[in-house]
Amino acid sequence: MAGKRSFGSIRKLKSGRVQARYTGPDGAEHKAPTTYSAKIDAEGWLAQERRLIESGDWTPPAERDAAKATGGLTLRAYADRWHAETINRHKPRTRALNRGYLDNVILPGLGDKRLKALKVSDIREWHAGLDNFPTRNANAYSLLRTILNQAVDDEILEANPARIKRAAVKHRKSEPVALSPKEIRDLADKITPRYKAWVLLAGFSGLRFGELTALQRSDIDMSKDGLAVTVHRAVVRVDGKFETGRPKSRAALRTVPLPEGLRPALEDHLREYALRGKDGLVFPTSTGAMMFASTFRYSFARAAEAIGKPDLTPHGLRHTAATLFAQAGATLADHMVLMGHTSAAMSARYTHSTESRTRGLVQGLWSDD
Repeated sequence: MAGKRSFGSIRKLKSGRVQARYTGPDGAEHKAPTTYSAKIDAEGWLAQERRLIESGDWTPPAERDAAKATGGLTLRAYADRWHAETINRHKPRTRALNRGYLDNVILPGLGDKRLKALKVSDIREWHAGLDNFPTRNANAYSLLRTILNQAVDDEILEANPARIKRAAVKHRKSEPVALSPKEIRDLADKITPRYKAWVLLAGFSGLRFGELTALQRSDIDMSKDGLAVTVHRAVVRVDGKFETGRPKSRAALRTVPLPEGLRPALEDHLREYALRGKDGLVFPTSTGAMMFASTFRYSFARAAEAIGKPDLTPHGLRHTAATLFAQAGATLADHMVLMGHTSAAMSARYTHSTESRTRGLVQGLWSDD
């Protein structure tokens, strides 16, 4: 049964329920969001829609339902949905870090806020109340801004309320320690022999911890033409398990030349400690497993203390290599390739002209030599 009306139509379905629909000002057909048990209810819905059209307040019913649904949507619910949708876009380690920032930094202060009601002042108050962990806070703010940008793209928000200037800029509490070439060699001599080649390779190549841990014999070129190490993969530890995959970015897939002076230490290490076969791990544990960062850091801390650098961390060797590359005259482009940086700004911190260098260049202009 179908009934024609001056506005819209009503029909009875096989189920016995009643459906209402009409053609809107946009020329499209719109159906009631539900079916009704009584015809009078369907008529009431049509009458309400007609009043909206006549008053000029009409928008498509589906848009109004979506707006109503998001009106009570909290940041917690939206962030959880955003995180679930990244399963195929982000690496497991990145997802684990983001989950930690959400659960420990963002959601405790903002999670119960209605998404559409978030204001710049809410974000500023939350940020001002964070504990003094600059890097963590910058990462958490950057993540929040990314999630709210998605809400803008989804047309839930008209503008992103995360607009605190420089809140995503990472400010170190202290500058990392950079070693001289001699200090790298001294550190390698003081550490447990199994890790000697690791220290030398890290200090003169700039590879990340996970990239070094995942190295296989075939990744090290020991040809007579020159030493080099190629990064094909990296390992991360997520929920207590090692996961090996592509490095953190496309730029991290790279080949780094090595000083010829490393050859004896690498040859000794490959002979004494690396696993056999071209796919054998270069830096396994004594049981042949992936190296645990916690075990390595204990030996590393003792060696760093022995050379008078108690504040040095394993990541400090990457900083050391970056500094040495720049001091050797690497251009910005060279530096980005060697370090696997995706951002020119990251390498620019090392390759920018220093006051002492520019003074020396200017003084050299006077000489005819």
